[in-house]
Amino acid sequence: MKERALEAFTSALEARDPATRSHCERVSELASRLAKQLDLAPLEVADLVIACGLHDFGVIDVPDRLLHKPGPLTPAEWEVMKRHPDVGADLVGTVRVFAGAAVLMRHHHERWDGSGYPGGLKGERIPMGARIIAVAESFDFITHKWPYRANPLNDLQAEQDISKHASSWYDPAVVDALLARYD
Repeated sequence: MKERALEAFTSALEARDPATRSHCERVSELASRLAKQLDLAPLEVADLVIACGLHDFGVIDVPDRLLHKPGPLTPAEWEVMKRHPDVGADLVGTVRVFAGAAVLMRHHHERWDGSGYPGGLKGERIPMGARIIAVAESFDFITHKWPYRANPLNDLQAEQDISKHASSWYDPAVVDALLARYD
């Protein structure tokens, strides 16, 4: 049941936006390495892997004109985009075995300083898995080309960019794990 539900969600995401699925796969790979560096418990890692694979599932509710817009979003468009963590978590959370992953999905855009969304959670109130997803997703986002991001950074530039935001946007321990992942 769990595997079939996961495949159904993943297939729906791929049908909606193939680039999002490959993004989620890359985020999952990096997040798994960060989780290992941070010694997460096996159950936490299992929820994290599911959450990474589906963290942007809520984009199924975002209109194409916003999802593929080649420039910055207007404030009103940004409000629509910011609903995707709640939409995805609400949908995936309907499958009871995914409840832990749904919590991580909901909070993957929270920021260490409390300036994120949807809940404005701060610091350690943000679930550890969501803090890991935030770093892994940002790293993947800024190192790949997107319709609204023509010039990706290389890995070193991305690490430097993310490091600048440790203790404001990102948990400094997760940033340290990112920087140490090749040690």
